[in-house]
Amino acid sequence: MKPLEPQQKIDLLEVLTDLERYRPRRTGWTWRQHIEHQQVGPFVFQNTSANLQRSVPLPSAHSFGNIDPQCDMVLTTEIASGRFEDDLRRMRMAAWHGADHMMVIRTAGQSHFDGLIEGTPEGVGGVPITRKQVRATRKALDAIEDEVGRPINFHSYVSGVAGPEIAVLFAEEGVNGAHQDPQYNVLYRNINMHRSFVDAAEAKTLMAHAGMLQIDGAHNANATAKEAWKVMPELFVQHAINAAFSRAVGMPKGLMALSTVPPTAPPAPKLRLDLPYAVALREVFHGYRFRAQQNTRYIEADTLEATITHVLDTVISRLTCADIQSTITPDEGRNVPWHYNTIAGVDTARQTLMGVDGLMELLTLRKDGSLRLRARELQERAVLFLEEMVAMGGYFAAVEQGQFVDSGYFPERHGDGRSRDPQGGVGAHTIVKREAD
Repeated sequence: MKPLEPQQKIDLLEVLTDLERYRPRRTGWTWRQHIEHQQVGPFVFQNTSANLQRSVPLPSAHSFGNIDPQCDMVLTTEIASGRFEDDLRRMRMAAWHGADHMMVIRTAGQSHFDGLIEGTPEGVGGVPITRKQVRATRKALDAIEDEVGRPINFHSYVSGVAGPEIAVLFAEEGVNGAHQDPQYNVLYRNINMHRSFVDAAEAKTLMAHAGMLQIDGAHNANATAKEAWKVMPELFVQHAINAAFSRAVGMPKGLMALSTVPPTAPPAPKLRLDLPYAVALREVFHGYRFRAQQNTRYIEADTLEATITHVLDTVISRLTCADIQSTITPDEGRNVPWHYNTIAGVDTARQTLMGVDGLMELLTLRKDGSLRLRARELQERAVLFLEEMVAMGGYFAAVEQGQFVDSGYFPERHGDGRSRDPQGGVGAHTIVKREAD
């Protein structure tokens, strides 16, 4: 593509021209480089990365010489318009506002497609993933990252019945990161357990070969549980299952990001509940990356309420050293969130992170008291949850008996967990043994 100019709209026809000859210019994930003691305007910042060549500063920046410091965490924008051409426009807007992780949500129902589809169809709640759509997006992102002066990570979902096929597609087309967790298939899409784990082994091997960052699916439990703050012990186990399985097929720790969500929202005592969980998780999974998503479970129609909750979520990310701060639109409940709110979500995270720059030089988390006791309690409950799962006969047996996504605070049970038949579900009895050659 020709270089973009700030006042020039993206030309969709130019994106599609000669698309059959386009190949990605790089593969693998790109992290921001942390810069300490960086002078930006009249201030010295502690938790920043390189400035952008072109950007839109925060609204109040005009009082500070229009400075636009960039935080050290990768910033995600989640895009679910369902319209391919709108996705590109929203990505460009988000990049100008500081996002460098474009996560395109897949259309509802695609998990059950048993192969790849073609073209650039439109979807609901996300865009259908096709080779043409992925290639055109990566091509457009090349031009956008040249415009703003920062590498941009493109991300989607390697899951569903066609997981390995999608992994091949992503590896070939320069997708930089993806969700991959067979438990997502089992618990939330009722895809056969055996098929899901066999497919996951294939997909994870391909992702590791391509240097893609893997984000797991544990956050779905506290995004769907009726009382999300009670599923925290289970979340440790879900992270552990996917991380251990990924390591077993050869994926290095550095390519794995555990997907965490602070489970609660005001009027609950959010920090007192969520901060010990975040601390405990990082102790158990030392050496892994962390992707912190903002809370969506308790979002109502009030965008201001959602924004305040997301500010608190981002403070927890700074207190516990997240590597990726995922942002969400305050109007997440819409099938097609407004573009404005996508950008507002990114600006909310940036405003919070710049406001608490250097926070850990001003305070430390206590080594005693309720924070430590609560973190220890969660770790113990998680270990007991794992031991019970093993005693039941393993993961498949435990899921069949409804151990997972039960809204009781373990070892309490409410009997509302997700029960799946190991011999049933979508794609049952479809595994084909690989020939020796």
